Amino acid sequence: MKVCEIFKSIEGEGIRMGQAAVFVRLHGCNLRCYYCDSMYAVEGSDFKQMSVGEVLAAVEAYRTESGVKRVTLTGGEPLIHESVGELLTKFSEAGFEVNIETNGTVPCKWRLPGLFYTMDWKCKSSGMSAQMKMENIATLGENDVLKFVVGSFEDLQEAENVVAQLSQTRDACASLSSITKMPHIFISPVWGKLTNEQIVNWMVGSEVMTQNNARFQIQLHKIVWNPEMRGV
Repeated sequence: MKVCEIFKSIEGEGIRMGQAAVFVRLHGCNLRCYYCDSMYAVEGSDFKQMSVGEVLAAVEAYRTESGVKRVTLTGGEPLIHESVGELLTKFSEAGFEVNIETNGTVPCKWRLPGLFYTMDWKCKSSGMSAQMKMENIATLGENDVLKFVVGSFEDLQEAENVVAQLSQTRDACASLSSITKMPHIFISPVWGKLTNEQIVNWMVGSEVMTQNNARFQIQLHKIVWNPEMRGV
């Protein structure tokens, strides 16, 4: 598989924000989001070919060195890689706790011990909203994350509509499906667009977001380090 970088840092967002983790960034993506902050992992040749065993060994080395068991598999879009199922199985068997960051175009079909998904819903300002599918976010369970990166008030309204639809579907199908509880909901700003205050004021005024326990977040790593820095 094409691997852009493997490094240890802290989780910059989501339910493990601030905790140490090993990041495995795979190269290649099936989307081209307007605000993408990791285009080096989407286009070009900034990667090396590694086998599943080599990736696992690199991550194991960090655990041997510092005891870290958390792994974040990111990209690009990691779920488009042919060997990703094998990699996820190896991580699970080795006892790693894996956060799979995915862009919402691929259903979350691997359900293994220690794995959870952080799935984006790409709103209009990303330029990729038309690629989103409700049936994919419907695969998220109560340990997973549904994330909206917003750059306009139109994006906020879209996020509210999606959460409302997902919540209504869960309520209606509670007796027919094993997936009845909502995933964790996070709202994150496009860097440099809407202000934090604008988003928070909107969120606390939204009944849908309040009832579904939506959380505001910022990208912590862009505050700790230079927003353009890689490997953090």
